[in-house]
This record gives sequence, structure tokens and C-alpha cells, in this order.
Amino acid sequence: MSNPFSKFENFGSIADPAKRKELAKSIYNQLQNKTGNGIGFRNFDTDKFASAIDEILQNETLKELCSKDIDLAEKVTQEVLEFINKAKKEINTTENPFEHEISLLQSFSKTDQKNFEQKWKPISDFLKENYSNKQIDINFYSKEFQQSIEKKKAQKSFESVKEHLTEKWDNLFFTKQTQWELSIIDNWRKKFAQELYNRIEDLKKLQELIDPFTKELGRFFDMSKGNWKRVNFEILKRYAEFLKQDKAIQELAGMLGKMREAEKELEEELFSNSKIKPQWKTDFASKADLIGIIESDDLSSLLPSETALLSDNTLQSIFIKKFAEKKLQTYEYQARILAFEEEELQDKLQKEKEEAKGPFIICVDTSASMQGTPEKVAKTLCFAILKIAMKENRKCYLISFSTGIETLNLNDLKNSMEKIIQFLSMSFYGGTDAAPAIREALRQLHSNNYKKADVLMMSDFVMPHFDMQTQELIKTAKENSTKFHSLVIGTSQNQNVIAEFDNTWFYNSERQDSMLTLVKNLNVL
Repeated sequence: MSNPFSKFENFGSIADPAKRKELAKSIYNQLQNKTGNGIGFRNFDTDKFASAIDEILQNETLKELCSKDIDLAEKVTQEVLEFINKAKKEINTTENPFEHEISLLQSFSKTDQKNFEQKWKPISDFLKENYSNKQIDINFYSKEFQQSIEKKKAQKSFESVKEHLTEKWDNLFFTKQTQWELSIIDNWRKKFAQELYNRIEDLKKLQELIDPFTKELGRFFDMSKGNWKRVNFEILKRYAEFLKQDKAIQELAGMLGKMREAEKELEEELFSNSKIKPQWKTDFASKADLIGIIESDDLSSLLPSETALLSDNTLQSIFIKKFAEKKLQTYEYQARILAFEEEELQDKLQKEKEEAKGPFIICVDTSASMQGTPEKVAKTLCFAILKIAMKENRKCYLISFSTGIETLNLNDLKNSMEKIIQFLSMSFYGGTDAAPAIREALRQLHSNNYKKADVLMMSDFVMPHFDMQTQELIKTAKENSTKFHSLVIGTSQNQNVIAEFDNTWFYNSERQDSMLTLVKNLNVL
């Protein structure tokens, strides 16, 4: 994930950059439930924001969702940092209601004994008006100042009395200033928290509606900031209920999900293999066994007959010649030792290689004849397949057709959600021409994203025959392992069109005493 903490180094004026970065990290860890209660900072260390942050992060739904979603925790961390920055900006830019008091306090801190008399009355009047006698006893300080000036029974000097009052006044003023700043922070906290919690609750509802998206909530957080009002998530709730009640559609969606399971291929993997082999080796340097006589220059193994040549001066030259030519007769010895050799072998291993699960191409009849039960069935099945596609990270291409076609590529769920809901919300209308939809599906089969897809058409199949060219294209696609599935909703279908499909299911809604029933067409399968 990206690091939100470094971004906080330039936020506002809270502490130093390292402290700001550490605060951001602490917020994130708290959202992820990696630390105990609280961010571990004092108000003093965070320009009075620590308590507000702790209060914001106490929301149980917020903690539940962020603890399971890194992306969501990061986005919420960044928004908390933005809340701090905005509140701090208001504090810094709003006219301070205590400017007059600040001026009096600063003026009094510079007052000396000579001009004390003329400055004391307005200051004492202000302090009487704004602070209780328990907070600042003006009569006490007036008496102390008078005694220090007249030096009658004065226990403290003028400066020490002034310093004592200044310190007490400054502490009281700091408390008042802090309360004012905290009130601004709290107003921002209430506004921010309410908006944040509303969006988190919307995410919670979305999580409950579409369970495959539970790990993707962070992707929807930005969308919730401004787009919830434009997107009607109630439609998702409606089709989630339809799907929950209709076992037939659940069964069909499950079967379709298994049609293009991950294809397994074999791939070869080269690897090195070592083999240790025992082997007897001859060691000629060792004199273990006498095996014969050879010619050599090995003086240590001379035959006695050769050494006899050295006893005669006339034969010594013959000995030297035979030595030089290595033709002295010598004993031949041999010893065998057991050695081990390591042999390096290249071997091949075949293992299964799993590809991504196949995508879906769905053609939905949106003509007027599909209104009513067929429309609800088609939309609910689309909803079910969409859930499978998102859960298994499979691509999905939706083609709605009437007299023309509209397409929806569902690769990017975050940016497609509004269009999905628009499709589920639309009314069906117009005539029926399925050929353009099938041709668009066939065109997608040649793209990289959908070349291994299977095609599903949902319709009442009250439509004309496919033309010869479309039929030939379907035949070619089948030869390339594409499967064509159809869901027939109703009882007035064109059998010649259905015959083009590999698998056909009939959705039977005639029985009034039970749930809608799904029937496989065993003659086609």
C-alpha cells in the first residue's frame, strides 16, 4: 500500500514533521486494531486534537470495517488528517475574540512601577469583570501592589507581585483560549464524524448486500463521499432478496460459474539432479600387489638381474642407457581403492499450470416481450453472475439487446457500479434482434480479455433465425472451444435459434404452488 504517513509531514502546524508523521501512523494502526485503545498522544502534543481523534475512532462500525481492509484504513486516516488541517485552518484564520485581553496582558507584563497607577485601574476593572474573585482576587493584588510601592510592610517587591499576577492571569487566559479552540475542534469533529459515520454505514450496507465486495470496501470509500445520492443501492438490496429466494437461479449461476473453471496446463521445469556413484580406482603409487614385470625407470622396483649390470664397469653404460630409455626391467605393483564420484544430471519435471478462471460474456434480451417475470429473472441472474465474477476476480462483459445493443465491460467494478445499477433499474422495451448481440460477443472472443470466455444468452427467444453469416461465425467459435449457453424464459421460443446453443436451460414459472423451477433441456445437452 502507499504510505499516507509521509503525506502528513506538511499538514497544518501540529508539532514537528516527525511528530505529524508518527501521529498519522498511530491513527492508521488504531483503525487496523494494531494497538490498544487510543492513539497514545496527549492534546498538548497534537495542538489539542488528540481527544477529538480518539473520540472519532471509537465508532464500532468504523473499527470493524477498517480492521479488515487496509485500503479503507488508509483512506480514513487521510480524511482524519484533512479534518485536523481544516479545523486548524479555521482556528488560525478566525478573528480571535480575546485580542483585547491579549493586548492588556502583554501591556501589563511590561508595566513598571512608575506607570503602574495609570494602567492598573483599567486592568483591574477588566479582571473583575472577566474572572471571579476565586480566580483572581483583585483586592488582594491591589493591596500587595500598594504596599510594595510604598514599601510599608511589603513582603514582596513590585516585580514579584506583578510576576505572580501575570503568571496566574496567563494560565487562566491559556485555559480560556484552549476552550475556545477546543470548541472549534469539537464543532468540526461533530460535522466530520457524522459525515464519516454515515458513509461507513453505507459501506456496511453494501457489504451486507454484495458479499464478494467485502475485501474491496476501500475502493468504494471515495465514491461514497459524493456519489451515494446518485446511486440507488436499494436496487441491489431488491435483487439480493430475489436471488436469496430463488434457488433455481442460484443453481444456474453456480453451474455457469463452473463451466469455465481454471484450465490446467502442463509446463516443464528443468532442474539439476546429483547422483553419487561408487567406483574402484587403481593406485599405482601404492605397492600392495605384485602383478608382473614391466619396463620402466623405477629404481626402487629393479629386478636383481638389472642391478647386476652395475657390478661390471663395462656393463654400466648399458644400465645407464636402459634407465634413460625407461627400459629397465622392474616389478609392477598395483593397488585398488574405492572412490565415490558425483554425477550432475539435467532432468525435467512436468507440473500443472493453473490459468485464471474464464470470463463471462452475457447477452440479455431487453425487448418489450421480456417485461415482468422474464425481466426479473434475467436481472437476478445477471446480479448472481456478477457476484461470482467479482468474488473470483473474473472478467464480465454484459450486452443488452433489443433492436440495438448496449455494452458494459465490468473489468473495473469501482467505475462500473453506477452503470450496473442503471442496468438493474432500466425498463425493458422495443423489438428483438439477437444477431447484433451475438456478433458483438463473437468480436469480444477475439480480444485478449475475453478470448477464453463462454457466452450466455438470456431471452424468451421470441426472435427471428440467425442469418447464415452469424451461424457460420458461431460454428467457427465452437471449433475454437467456445461454449454457447442459453436460458429460455417463457414457452414461445424459436427452436431453430435454440438449436445453435450447446447448453440450454428452461426457466419454468408456471407452477403456482412452489418456487420457480429450473429445468435442464436434456435433449440438447
